[in-house]
Amino acid sequence: MSAFDGWLRRLSGRAARDTVSVPQVDGSVEIFPAEEFWLALFVGQANAAAGVVPEGPVPDAIRSATPETRARIEALAASGQGGDFMRRAVECGGLLEVAEHVPDLSE
Repeated sequence: MSAFDGWLRRLSGRAARDTVSVPQVDGSVEIFPAEEFWLALFVGQANAAAGVVPEGPVPDAIRSATPETRARIEALAASGQGGDFMRRAVECGGLLEVAEHVPDLSE
């Protein structure tokens, strides 16, 4: 039985390294695989830049996050770790803030 416990501990530790935890205002914690979190954040920011309200578990978790958590995520994005697009989004008005008066470029 102890071999199984050791295997489970190692597996849990490995899984915990590849996740992003987002503490919520209500005391709960939303946990996402790291790749899923950053991809969903990027897509949500792209939608916001296009004037579309971002929807989904990651944008919802960020909106309901504690102020400290949101500040940490914005600091990571502003540092350039999420790429220039995310850094610029934070500089120009905030993470997941929907752009107003987006010009129609469909012509």
